[in-house]
Amino acid sequence: MSNDNNKRPPVPGGPAIPGYGGDHGNGGAGGAKNLRWRFGCHLRRLDLATYNARTLRTDEKIVELEEEIDKLRWHIIGLSEVRREGEDTVILESGNLLYYREGDHLSQGGVGFIVQKSLVNNVVKIESVSTRVAYLILRITKRYSLKVIQVYAPTSAHPDQEVEEMYEDISRAMHSSKTQYTVLMGDFNAKLGTRENGELKVGKFGIGQRNPRGQQLADFMEKEGLFMMNFLPEAAPQEVDLVEPRRFHKK
Repeated sequence: MSNDNNKRPPVPGGPAIPGYGGDHGNGGAGGAKNLRWRFGCHLRRLDLATYNARTLRTDEKIVELEEEIDKLRWHIIGLSEVRREGEDTVILESGNLLYYREGDHLSQGGVGFIVQKSLVNNVVKIESVSTRVAYLILRITKRYSLKVIQVYAPTSAHPDQEVEEMYEDISRAMHSSKTQYTVLMGDFNAKLGTRENGELKVGKFGIGQRNPRGQQLADFMEKEGLFMMNFLPEAAPQEVDLVEPRRFHKK
């Protein structure tokens, strides 16, 4: 990243969400709420991905990430395990927008987003609900907006109570601001496996056996009316919520 005055300046921070994002970085990602949007960008296709970065603690790691994703077709990437200190929203030297929120411990966890520069002015709002859940709202037309929620779930080494709290945070993110479309994605540390008992929320082409955390995810999908992406039933309505878009893996 660069402080060159000829480059686009960082987005100013604002007050973090009371009770969740206080005392982080320069005050949180509130400044992203005031980003301007334009309606001249009519996307025929919006490419979303989720990526466990393992760490983006240093600026060099962010440069490496941008070099990798430059080889891909993408618009918004949700990030897990960013491991950066504080909470902030910045415009990188490339023009892409980076948002991050640290985890419970600097050495692990944290979530974030990177948004392609062509869509930065369409971002209406970015907020974190907790150290494991964050969301952004993207204006896609004059009438329609999209909410993208990024999640980093506790591993099997953590108690079930932490998982339950995470799903409460996801529900809070889903219902906090109304949008026409919602995508929930991230690293859920769960295995859904094959479809069970004729359920329609999960497709018939799953692999393996569902584990307990996978059942929690399936129950949450049923409760919130979510469908697993790429496994939509043929008769599904046109306006549906999707969960866990395709992932990409760093080679």
